Amino acid sequence: MRYVWAVSLGLLTALTLGHVAVAELVVSPETITLAGNRPSWLSRSLPLPQGHYLPGDLASQVTTTLTLSDPQGINPLTATVSDLRRADGAALIPAASIQVQPSVVSVPTNAPESIALTVDFADAPASGEFAGSLYLYHQDGRQVIPLLVRAKTAPLLPWLFMVAGVLLGTGLSRYRAEGRSRDELVVQVGRLRNQMRADPQLDENFQASIESELVDVESALGDKAWDMATTQLVEAKALWNRWRKGREDWIAQLAYGQQLRQDHYNMLPEATRATFYMQQVKDNLDAIYRQLRTGQYENPQALRDAFSRIREAITQYRAGETHINQLKTARTDANFSPERETFWRNELNQLEQQLHNLTPDKTSFQAWKTELDQKEREMKTEIAKLVPPDSTDRGLTGRASTVNTSAESRILAAPATNALTQPNQVNQAEQNLKRFNQIAWVVSILFLAWLGMIELYGNRPMFGADPLRDYFALLAWGFGAEVTRESVIRATQELGIPLTR
Repeated sequence: MRYVWAVSLGLLTALTLGHVAVAELVVSPETITLAGNRPSWLSRSLPLPQGHYLPGDLASQVTTTLTLSDPQGINPLTATVSDLRRADGAALIPAASIQVQPSVVSVPTNAPESIALTVDFADAPASGEFAGSLYLYHQDGRQVIPLLVRAKTAPLLPWLFMVAGVLLGTGLSRYRAEGRSRDELVVQVGRLRNQMRADPQLDENFQASIESELVDVESALGDKAWDMATTQLVEAKALWNRWRKGREDWIAQLAYGQQLRQDHYNMLPEATRATFYMQQVKDNLDAIYRQLRTGQYENPQALRDAFSRIREAITQYRAGETHINQLKTARTDANFSPERETFWRNELNQLEQQLHNLTPDKTSFQAWKTELDQKEREMKTEIAKLVPPDSTDRGLTGRASTVNTSAESRILAAPATNALTQPNQVNQAEQNLKRFNQIAWVVSILFLAWLGMIELYGNRPMFGADPLRDYFALLAWGFGAEVTRESVIRATQELGIPLTR
């Protein structure tokens, strides 16, 4: 029994000493991992010369150095590689495309030796992780070094997808923020104008009032003031609906207004129309149409009341003028003395001038009518008495008219105002705003897109291995970059921070 234990211990010792004596090859690094870019299908599909690619789509050629050392030395040592296969087995990098220089080396005793391993990623048929081995053959056996190659698509095509996503997001965001609102308003404006053209009896003043609101709509559209444009469009529609609701009444009242102007005012003598009173009547009549063109009449009844006031003003003027003419006739027929004839002629002329210079309202005319009636009573009393001329009270003889209708009030024109800004300053400010908006937009999108490339491309050493997922992620990020920028701007605007869009 003791003999068996002694033999076993002797064999174990011999084996241990023999293992120590065997040469040990040390390889650094123990595992080889390489990563680089491969050309995208865009460069591969173009008819470019061999080895030529689009800028930004260049393939990587990565070289790594392995250090070999052995205390006993090795002569010779042969290095070779296997094919590199992707995990799904759908693609491989052939061993012939991987260079080992030199493939046969001698490792000196107690001195390192190195070999270079070069992988040209232009030969990688697809993106992904490829695994294989580096075999080192020597007199004592074989050593296997794991070899891992990660290939991803060069940045040109990912950037194109990112930019496409940004442009798509920007276009949709701009259209949603501006184009959609503008187009909806333009459609409604066109629809309203078509309805107006379809009504041949639409009054030109009503049409002018609606068009005035539509001009404000177009101006607001030019300034991108969508809320203001919507408000003005609502007002234009309100005017159109006002016309449609009372269409027959509006037509009747407007026809009466034309008749009032043509048959009553225009038929007056030129001298009568030149009086202050009738000039005021004309101004009031013109004011009605101005108010009509600006949409100030809510209903046909209000227009009817305005025309009625014009009719009353013309009627009372005619009545007053007729009354004056009757008194003039009575004065001529009476047997007045020359002095009293002159007196009453002056009195009636003065009353006539006062009529011409009245303000066309009931209060002024009633005051004038009261004075006229009093003069009429005095004259009739005097005619009835027919007293001798020398006994007539001369206190009123030679009364001169205090009304001077020939004098004109001359109102100076308002002085011209200096422009707040010169045209070149306005143009420069406009260019500055435009340039600032463009720079701010480009910088914000560039930062967001760059962050997306770092997250989705830079941090993925095998980008392109799953094209649908990888490229769609870039497209979605680019699309969301504009949405993110828009959301940040809206949030800051709600907080009162004056950022531009």
